[in-house]
Amino acid sequence: MKHEAIKPAQLQRYKQELLALRTRLAGDVTRLIEAIPGEMQAAGDLSNVPTHNADRDSDGLDKEVALVQNEGDLLAAVEEALERIETGTFGRCENCDESIAAERLDALPYVALCIGCAQAAQTEA
Repeated sequence: MKHEAIKPAQLQRYKQELLALRTRLAGDVTRLIEAIPGEMQAAGDLSNVPTHNADRDSDGLDKEVALVQNEGDLLAAVEEALERIETGTFGRCENCDESIAAERLDALPYVALCIGCAQAAQTEA
């Protein structure tokens, strides 16, 4: 499906959105990473050591590590989108080279695949 090319004003808007998102995500990732060692240290408090492995609550820490990983992956996607803006490939599917629908970019300006290729990749996974 053919989509209209991205106009310079739209491209500038996407760039500003991505820059703001990068700033927010970088701060979030930093805060989350800084919070994890404190929790690990608190979990290592010997006055509170569970007597059985099943009593340990690592679920909260596992969730925070997963959150850091997810936010880091999103930050990497934002960085890649900013690079695509600089190279002139932003808005083109990395798989089929068709234009990505403006509605998709409006919702997720960091996407690298058109909806068709994204759906195909998801069913393959």
